[in-house]
Amino acid sequence: MKTNQIFNLAACVLASAAAFTGCYMTPEIDSQPEQAPKIVVDAKSEYTGVASMSADPVRFSISSNTPWHIENDSEDWCTPAPGASAVSSLTADISVEIEDNTSESPRTATLSVMAEGIDEPVLVKIIQNGKSSLEVSGPDGNVPVEGGQVTFTVLSNKAWEISCPQTWISFSPSNGESSAEPVTVTATVQPGQDMRTATVRVETEDAFKTVNIVQEGAVRLEFAETSDTRFSYAGETKTFKVDATMMWKVSAEDPEVVVGQASGSGPGEFTVTLPYSKYINDKSYTITLESDDAAIEMEPKTMDIILESFATPADSPDLNGFTLTANGGTAYVISRDSWKHGTFTWTFSDVDLESGYFDINNWGADGIVLMIRFGGKQVNGTNGNLVGFKGKVQINGKTLCWGIDTGWGGGWEQDFTYTSDIDVNELKTVKLEIKPDTREGNYDGLNKKCLSRKLWINDVLVFEFSKTNYPAADGPEDPAAWCGADIWQNGTNHPGLQYKFGIGGEGNGSITIDSFEYKPIE
Repeated sequence: MKTNQIFNLAACVLASAAAFTGCYMTPEIDSQPEQAPKIVVDAKSEYTGVASMSADPVRFSISSNTPWHIENDSEDWCTPAPGASAVSSLTADISVEIEDNTSESPRTATLSVMAEGIDEPVLVKIIQNGKSSLEVSGPDGNVPVEGGQVTFTVLSNKAWEISCPQTWISFSPSNGESSAEPVTVTATVQPGQDMRTATVRVETEDAFKTVNIVQEGAVRLEFAETSDTRFSYAGETKTFKVDATMMWKVSAEDPEVVVGQASGSGPGEFTVTLPYSKYINDKSYTITLESDDAAIEMEPKTMDIILESFATPADSPDLNGFTLTANGGTAYVISRDSWKHGTFTWTFSDVDLESGYFDINNWGADGIVLMIRFGGKQVNGTNGNLVGFKGKVQINGKTLCWGIDTGWGGGWEQDFTYTSDIDVNELKTVKLEIKPDTREGNYDGLNKKCLSRKLWINDVLVFEFSKTNYPAADGPEDPAAWCGADIWQNGTNHPGLQYKFGIGGEGNGSITIDSFEYKPIE
């Protein structure tokens, strides 16, 4: 009996310990019940848009714990993407691409978001309006300068509104609803002064049309006042202003005149560029300003501009146009600038000399002298056709001569006569070329540089003074010596020659010199 009591007590102790330590085993129970299907669509129930929605798709998101897909009844003009949940994710951002509606009728698409385990779909309705039909006609004329009214009509299948940035014009009505008949709009314009234009915009939700309302003004087409119409003989560009109330254009007949920014509207400006003058007197050009608006007829306006002569009078010649006149004496002009290498061309329209000759005489030009005489009285017993080169310069301690020697000094002054079958009164052109060249033979660097000089009368070569051709049969043994030193090579400060020309000798008569043109040697 005592033994059983001990066993029973031990059994109770073991049972209590097992309960205290958790060692007492019971069947396993899952306390988390299975989750119910759920879907959240953050879209609006209805979207309404204009006919052109292609640039602005409808967007919403879907979050779900069960697979889903979207059913679409739009006949492919409305396409959601993605259209179903992916295997890896039940959450997605949806973009609904919508094609433009080319019809004037609205259309509706319904998207049904279906999810497994959910009986009721989520519905998203998309309503797309039809395209606008907008017609604007008129206005019925221009408004006078003192102000007034004009009308135009609006026919639209949608609500419309007028906008205009100009404050001097108002509209009645300024907006309207869709209508089957045109609506007449009255535009009221305040009094003005200059011609002006208002751009009027008539706009629906997805379309617009513009019309222009023009108010007539005090029509003007003028050159703005200016006293700066004289151009430097060396050529320059100047800007002139236009005072106009219309489209305009500027032109010049003479091809020597370059007109820039030559057209515009209303007040504006243009440029005129003139070249280096080749005339012995001031040269006048005419600039023409005219209307470039076919609807406005205006008399063209003209402005004269002056290009200064490249030359100045010498010995007070009688200048008549481009004509030099001598009465028993001389008549010369002289260039304002000096030149070195280059081609020099004189052109004549009339020569009428009873005596005397055409003369180029640069005597006294810093010791370097060029003389050319053609026609007229005899010179030193010759027929008067003469070319002379005189003078010498110091370069790097050496004497270089413009004449016929080798450049080491010696004979530095020499005249050459030449023959021509052309009578002085038939003179049309004189061309002189002074061109750098290189001597052949045993010369050092300084003396190796030389000048070739050629002369043409009426485009006929009458004189050539170079290393390959020299005027006299009894010239130096080395033809290269006739080339003459290049007195304008690096190291000399000689400025070049001013060109004094005109009627020489005891001249009687006149020479009309149209131009004198210098071109550098390229």
